[in-house]
Amino acid sequence: MTRKNNSPLSKVDFAISSCLFFVGILSRAPLVEKIQSYWDGPQFSIAILHYSFTQQTPAPPGYPLYIALGKFFYLFLHNPHQALLAVSVLESAFGAVIFYLIGKNMYARAVGIVAALIFLTGSVFYYFSLTAYGYGLVPITTAILAYAAYLIFLKHKQIGFLLGLVFGISVGMRPQETIVIFPLFVLGFIFLSKREKAYSLLSFAIVTLIWVIPSVYVIGFKNYFMLSAQFALTAFPHVPISQHIELMIKGFLLSFGVSAGFLTYFVFKYWKGIRQVIEKNIRVILFYGIWIIPSFLFNLFVRSDHAGYQMSYLAAFLILISYTVWKTTEKSKVFFIFAVFIISIFNLYWFFYNRDPNYTKPYRITSFHYSDIRKNDLKTGSKVNFILKNFNPKTTLIITTDALWRPYMYYLKNYQLTDLSGLDNNSPDFKYGRIDAINWNMHQYENKSLSLVIPNSISTVVFTDDNTYSWVKNYPFKQYRLPGNSNLISISVVPREKIIYNFNRITVSKNF
Repeated sequence: MTRKNNSPLSKVDFAISSCLFFVGILSRAPLVEKIQSYWDGPQFSIAILHYSFTQQTPAPPGYPLYIALGKFFYLFLHNPHQALLAVSVLESAFGAVIFYLIGKNMYARAVGIVAALIFLTGSVFYYFSLTAYGYGLVPITTAILAYAAYLIFLKHKQIGFLLGLVFGISVGMRPQETIVIFPLFVLGFIFLSKREKAYSLLSFAIVTLIWVIPSVYVIGFKNYFMLSAQFALTAFPHVPISQHIELMIKGFLLSFGVSAGFLTYFVFKYWKGIRQVIEKNIRVILFYGIWIIPSFLFNLFVRSDHAGYQMSYLAAFLILISYTVWKTTEKSKVFFIFAVFIISIFNLYWFFYNRDPNYTKPYRITSFHYSDIRKNDLKTGSKVNFILKNFNPKTTLIITTDALWRPYMYYLKNYQLTDLSGLDNNSPDFKYGRIDAINWNMHQYENKSLSLVIPNSISTVVFTDDNTYSWVKNYPFKQYRLPGNSNLISISVVPREKIIYNFNRITVSKNF
């Protein structure tokens, strides 16, 4: 793996970078989500106004620098959700430039172009640039950290201050990533001089203190570390490895599409001479191993809910796959252009193809498909607007389920809202979960009785899930058909009546 075209930023590079940046903005800004799509967005949005671990806004250990970016844009936009979407759009634009420059400086300009275009068109990367998630920044900061380690380990550069600076920023964006990116920092740190090691520790300490001190001040010293430790002990549910493997395969394919085939071809092409390849490139292989393996193993054995958790090692594969596309096609410019065109068109088709034009399928959380973003905007948005226009917050209780309780809580701030996990989750680990919320304050606990007593002020209960009309047994209700083939139902109640529920079943009984 030889490096080519290691010139400083030229006019050509500046022109390409500028073009990529504006493509990133123009291809994202008009398409961003209009309605919060899952738990994370409302958590982060509320955190801009009220940073609290006890309310999980955000969940410990937080996203301090990501929330800080949101706070900055909130000064101009005055809407926390839109502020975070501005971060998402800009991170995509800057990310395309970053991957272009890293690919170009590590290998060749063509590698940088491929990396940037995959980053701009891959379903996973596109999805996070249109939604209020913090995961979109992870591949960018991790790639910069890896590039700093690359320069130190393979090119013998003494850039300790930069290494510590980028590591501190990476940890501050998403502290949960520390365990998987720390080996990259160590790889660079070991090969620094004593003076540069001191610089790296100093820059890391400065950046870390910049975000740790405000976080500890807001949360409180004891609560900050205690709640973070409690979250770390409970944040890893037991899931079969087979499910992790499935999610990792999906995340990989949704990130790279047909471009992954070039990596497969490249491996098979050189398999017979693999020993010579390893001997010739042992330091490069060690570098990529330290970049990929920690994150890969974490996702395989600990937790991998979706591709957002896989971003650290996906960033490495983004560079590797771009390299294999270039090496496979370098003898023909026409073939290279054709290959890049097919990769980009396939990625865009995969992301934008509407898999549910008639709105017959249930909403898929973090699905990495544009149609699901638009479906949520229509369905959840219509329900929120209908409730706001037709139901009095002082006399109405909203009952929902786990998938979208945070978005409903966010938009229906003044309503009493209850999330009953057992309505659509029959797992013994989750069915007893209950969350009560009002005014962006929530109380989470187990509800072993699987029942709910109507509060004194409530005369109407609204159920948000589309299928609730089939769950209510032997009790009159009103059904409201809304855009996107969605439904709400409401029932009239009196205080102290009891709602008894179970999986896909709701009954009402007297409790006097």
